[in-house]
Amino acid sequence: MKLRSITKRMFVLGLLTVLGTTGATSVATAEPQSPPAGVNATGQPRGGWEPIGPNSVGGLLAASPAGLAMMQPSPPALWLSGDRGASWSVRRGLPQDTSIQGFFVDPANPDRMLAVGNKPAGFLGEWRGVLVRTTDRGQTWETLREWYPDGAFGMATDPTGRVVVVQNLDSLSVSTDGGEHWNDVPRTWPREGNAAPVGALKLTMVGDDAYLATVYPEYALWVVRGVSGKEPQAELVYRTNGEINQVASDGKRFVVTIGPELHGSTDGGKTWTVLRHDPGEQTLREPRFLGGRLYVSTYNDIDVTADFGRTWTRKPVPAAGEGVSDMIDLPAGPGKPATTLISSLYRGVYADEGKRGYRQVGVPGESIRDLVTTGNLVRESVVAAGVQEIYNTPLPRGKVAAADRVWQSHPTDRLHEDARLSVSPSRPDVVWQVTRNGFSLDVLRSGDGGRTWQFAAKAKEGLPRMIFAHPADPDRVLVSAFAPTGYVLYRSNDAGKTWEKLAVDNGFIAFAGDPWNPDRVWGGDTDGLSRSDDGGKTWTHVTSDPVSSISISRWGGGRMLVGGAGIHLSEDGGKTFRRVLDGEDPREISRILPHPFDFRVWFASNATGGGVLRSTDFGRTWSPVPGALPDPRVLSLAVSADGRYLFAGTAQSGAYRLTLY
Repeated sequence: MKLRSITKRMFVLGLLTVLGTTGATSVATAEPQSPPAGVNATGQPRGGWEPIGPNSVGGLLAASPAGLAMMQPSPPALWLSGDRGASWSVRRGLPQDTSIQGFFVDPANPDRMLAVGNKPAGFLGEWRGVLVRTTDRGQTWETLREWYPDGAFGMATDPTGRVVVVQNLDSLSVSTDGGEHWNDVPRTWPREGNAAPVGALKLTMVGDDAYLATVYPEYALWVVRGVSGKEPQAELVYRTNGEINQVASDGKRFVVTIGPELHGSTDGGKTWTVLRHDPGEQTLREPRFLGGRLYVSTYNDIDVTADFGRTWTRKPVPAAGEGVSDMIDLPAGPGKPATTLISSLYRGVYADEGKRGYRQVGVPGESIRDLVTTGNLVRESVVAAGVQEIYNTPLPRGKVAAADRVWQSHPTDRLHEDARLSVSPSRPDVVWQVTRNGFSLDVLRSGDGGRTWQFAAKAKEGLPRMIFAHPADPDRVLVSAFAPTGYVLYRSNDAGKTWEKLAVDNGFIAFAGDPWNPDRVWGGDTDGLSRSDDGGKTWTHVTSDPVSSISISRWGGGRMLVGGAGIHLSEDGGKTFRRVLDGEDPREISRILPHPFDFRVWFASNATGGGVLRSTDFGRTWSPVPGALPDPRVLSLAVSADGRYLFAGTAQSGAYRLTLY
């Protein structure tokens, strides 16, 4: 009964607030000094930060008695699950400036793992590779070897991980003691120019022989026999008219992909037959042997055979157009059947449940660059902007279940690259999005919590920087961009029906609007803070400190907070500012927002590792929010309409929820 009455009071207060900010005769009121009865966001939160998804990232998979492991290739991160993917934890400490090309988990000692990374370095054709090892399941990593300028493009091991083979530009590096000592086998197979064995499944081990797919000019299959012995010998295995791209083996049988064809051999590569020719002439890729079955895929379909190509069954990939980046068999567990896990690098990890389809089980490794709540107290959603995708989900209340971490995405409509989001408090059911479209930008609008999107502007000139829906007039929308002619500002006064292009001197990355005056807008960038009193046509420079976030009290009492390298506070409507929090990085404070009902409380996110901060005295002093985030690099913040839940979007661990009271 008490909770119901509190919710009712907050609903009425929120309704009055919305009505007050949309009327033509609205005026600012005195800033309240205490929250409504039953609302207190100054105390200890209830529990800690809870991961809420979205499950959206795949990688290199491994299963062991200790559970699941997935290596996110770039930026590298190790994800672990002890409950078959229902929940995940992350381990960092890997070299962040590399891309993982190979991953091994010791089946006898799952705490021991190997990962090989690679990146371009120096001049064209030069690469820098590294092999790292952990013996404590990813808590710490040590470098075993580096390769420059030949790089490290792939890794193969024997079943124990004692014999390790790393593919370089002009050699195979071989270790027989798990990476402690090495012998390099010089290349005798053809390679010309800057050709490099980039891509997965170009190296595999069978017994003591290492099979590799070569690059230009031959594109053939070679083997280095006795690779761990004293006199390894390289020889050509298979060359055909097409280009051999990938190779796989189960120890007795071999397959290679050649454009739309899969060729196979059962006699060690002496003779070959065409096992599969894609009926749509799509390139076949990712051949894998699992549990006696052979898989191969296109970007849209997976083909599987249990009789080495005599008969095939086709099914769609989990995420259309995204293909497959890895597959493993997950053995049966207590009360759980065995299943096949399929990884799609940019969409997540899925369990194949046969006729029931796919069930997404991971992994929440997305960068949440922007985050908003939309809707009302009755029906509310969370919408997030990732690196190349938009996600949405009903706002999670109560206990977070595994299904709550599966959000809707929009892979088939377009690429949502460099997207930014905005919601006007005066029209909370509408979300605005600006997203990159090549060298131009598109503006989209959603009125159903991000489930569907409609164009409001197409192919506007410039790369997008920020979008802003004004709190005092939700029909007024501003979009900042960088065009070939310089910085521009697009403005709509009719909810996106028409747009005008305004020339500006600043590339604004932050906006805020006076809640009571639709013509007053504040903008910020590396040059400082600016103010417009005519809806964005002209601007007055106010301060010179770099600005990355701006927030204004909706009560119009003159309170304004500006983030950048620390936080500045104004209590006189932006006439004067004083520093209330020190900082170093000009984009350190990524977002500032007030609590909707406890007017004493403000939140700020720190993008450089400081987590989430809170002020309980109207922005005058700041301290960390109780409870540590697994990824303290927080890029975005949002709060639920009832003020109970705070949401944080991290740099590489998805979104988290904190129950405030």
